Amino acid sequence: MPIQNHAFPWGIYIGDLIDNNDNMPLCLDSKQGGFCVLFDDESEVTANTFIENVALKLFEVLPMGDMLVDIFDFSHKKRFMHLSSLQSQKLYNIAFNQNNATTKFNKIEEIALERHHNTLSFETPTISEYNQKSKFKEQYHLLLINLDSFPDETTSKKRIKNFFDSAYEAGFYTIAFGSQDILESEVNATQVILNQFVHLSIKNNTFKFTKELIEFADIIKKYDFEYVNDNKDKIIQSLLAQLEKEENNSGEKDFLSIPIGTSKNGREIINFTMGDKSTNLHAFITGVTGSGKTTLLNNIITGIAQKYSSQEIQLYLMDYKDGVEFQVFKNHPNCKKIFLDNEDLSASISLLEEFRDTMKTRAKFFKEQGVSNITAYNKLNTQKPMPRIILIIDEVHKLFVGDYNYVDKFSSILKPLMRQGRSYGVHIILSTQSLAGTQIDRELMGQITLRISYKLTDPSDSESIFTYGNIEALNLEKYELIYNNNAGNKKDNVLCRVNSPVDINSVLEDVLFMREEALILKPVIVQSEEDREEDVINIKEEKLEVHYESKYSTSLEDENLKKLEAMGIKV
Repeated sequence: MPIQNHAFPWGIYIGDLIDNNDNMPLCLDSKQGGFCVLFDDESEVTANTFIENVALKLFEVLPMGDMLVDIFDFSHKKRFMHLSSLQSQKLYNIAFNQNNATTKFNKIEEIALERHHNTLSFETPTISEYNQKSKFKEQYHLLLINLDSFPDETTSKKRIKNFFDSAYEAGFYTIAFGSQDILESEVNATQVILNQFVHLSIKNNTFKFTKELIEFADIIKKYDFEYVNDNKDKIIQSLLAQLEKEENNSGEKDFLSIPIGTSKNGREIINFTMGDKSTNLHAFITGVTGSGKTTLLNNIITGIAQKYSSQEIQLYLMDYKDGVEFQVFKNHPNCKKIFLDNEDLSASISLLEEFRDTMKTRAKFFKEQGVSNITAYNKLNTQKPMPRIILIIDEVHKLFVGDYNYVDKFSSILKPLMRQGRSYGVHIILSTQSLAGTQIDRELMGQITLRISYKLTDPSDSESIFTYGNIEALNLEKYELIYNNNAGNKKDNVLCRVNSPVDINSVLEDVLFMREEALILKPVIVQSEEDREEDVINIKEEKLEVHYESKYSTSLEDENLKKLEAMGIKV
């Protein structure tokens, strides 16, 4: 049974002592803060298996999500195959080169300092005690450190010592490991870790216990020792099943998830997500002309038709580019309105005011049913749920330049919509080539955590959508984008290889064929007077052509009938 009080276990289970088939569990005192595993060449595989199983057992005894693994290991081969299965669940992170390691250590050091100064107190001197008393839990970190990789001479001895002296209280438990040769290391920072923790030696695949490690080491010698080596496949399957169950039972789910590409190595699918779980409520997309921004928007819009009904998501599309990009979605069964007049800036304010009225109406429904948000409302109204509304504006920079009064009015309506969107199911996706010369509000950008960029050429553009110093978008290749769901912080950049364009008409035809007629929306098309007149002319010409062809074919038919009758042939 998992521990439900969120306390870190008092002992770290490492295996069993066996005497006449009688098994006694052997644990290390967790208050030691960690231990070092030192092995000879013959025992490396055994050491890896042992360390991975110790980590998996910790995952088993702690409530799911209470612990994550941070690994420092520059080995060319992946050492902990089963633990890495938790990477997609964000419970496993690895630094596999010096830059990654430096960034990772900076991050965990910052967490430790923040906890010591702002979280721990006289009543709760450790994170374990804090988690038992506080409503808001802090996550434990299991550090797995390959001493052959980290630390190195660039990391100061004093800094390493200060961190590990107080790491356990701050919620960090360490298992350092390396070959026996590491004992001879001349790196002072490495020696600090070796001196900090007790050593468990594995030679010729046999575990050696000392009094320093376990007080009753002499007694242990009388027993056989079987190190923890459970079925890792079974443990991982159980953990993943538990994660899936908890995700399904929790209220935190994403209402939108559309695959847009893969990680650079092609192994991990990257999804465009919006909702409570990802905390992405709005999105900003940018990229220079021809970089692929339109393809991404089209794939997202088409993916919504494939995956979600109009009861779940409804779309409003606004094109301030050429006024033609979104014409292809005139038959999209989730679209309520499509704006194709790229000169009518006032339409954007009118639509936002319409959304504002929608939110007021929804607030009344929520009050009547005693709920505070759309998620709770839809749980009570499964037969007639309230759809999420997504507004997509392409080339939005046009709405943030020029007349200050207009820009100010547009921003003053958009900001509260974004702030309250989570509760009322109103979400905004903005797209543009550049923010140069715009008057976009800093507070407005602060409401947008999901930021996506294709190739950019101007550092200031990159820093406008991301954060200061985050200019990695300048180095992107064709068909690549940066997906960042943490308000542009550089450490959260994810490189994505983008999916190819979809055949929009073909996909929509298939969706329309399969979807119930009651769930098919027919969008209102808003276009300029000039475009409407042109459409009317085209329609009239088409009708005239059809009428001419019909009349001409009829006259030919009559003439042929007369000829047949003259020949004595009756038809």
